[in-house]
Amino acid sequence: MSLVKRKNKIFEQIQSRLSEYIRITDAEEEVCELYSVYYSREEGGSSRSKQNRVDSRKTELDLEIKGGKRTLSLTINQNPNINGELGQTGGVLWNSSVIMSEFFAQHSEWAGDGSLDVGETNIVELGTGCGLVGLVLHQLGARRVALTDQQRMMKVINRNIAAAASARQPNRASGSSRRQKPGDFGGSSRGECEIYATEYLWGRPPEDLRITSEPIDMVVVSDCVYHESIAPLLVHTLADLCRSKSNKADDGSTVSVVVGQELRSDLVHQAFVEALLRTFVVYRVPVSADVDGFYALYVAWLKDEEEQ
Repeated sequence: MSLVKRKNKIFEQIQSRLSEYIRITDAEEEVCELYSVYYSREEGGSSRSKQNRVDSRKTELDLEIKGGKRTLSLTINQNPNINGELGQTGGVLWNSSVIMSEFFAQHSEWAGDGSLDVGETNIVELGTGCGLVGLVLHQLGARRVALTDQQRMMKVINRNIAAAASARQPNRASGSSRRQKPGDFGGSSRGECEIYATEYLWGRPPEDLRITSEPIDMVVVSDCVYHESIAPLLVHTLADLCRSKSNKADDGSTVSVVVGQELRSDLVHQAFVEALLRTFVVYRVPVSADVDGFYALYVAWLKDEEEQ
């Protein structure tokens, strides 16, 4: 009996919009283009300036994620003390996570667009930090969302999962990993949605087998590359997830990768794009005049074996 290939709706939606995206084939050219705009804006060559959407000094932030004419309201807990530890940046929100969250919200079925609908999908977020992007995807109807990071981040992530659950179902006891039915935020009217936090150390097989127990539709990463040494490790982990046994057994369904990155160091960004291009087909997604030039949003998927 032949296997029936499961359709990955996110991949199909991305493919239908490729004419709107920019194919990236050379990391140096990509960085030259991005940073020529970036430096012109930083030096006052544009009337638009970078908008700061977060406050790293606060332990709690009230956010509004805009999706067309509708808005998602979330309260996000932060732990600024974690960022005082060497090499730690995930204890607070960064602008990139807000921008990526709004991108998904604006293109969702919930907002009336539906061009990138995540309903009934299985999503893994790497380096989730405070968990904002994954929480938004869950509220937009994703069937299953794994918020992964280092062990020291689990407390703040679980606190934010519980806060979101309480806001949606105030009469029920909140929990860090319980199942919920999709509510007013969109998604399927049947089935259940699950969101959970778990440790996942890049470069190693995940110890929590839930991460790869079912075919993955999309892996998301928001602003996790802050040093050249991070780039190959992150790309290796992305490739591992895309090649996981659950996806292979699915007879070829393609996993989509969506990465958002704030433009800081051109050297770091080039190292990341170079590493990504070795293994993935990569497109940059124009977002808006306020975003482009300060941030880069990419969609990617594994190259065929003969392309690598």
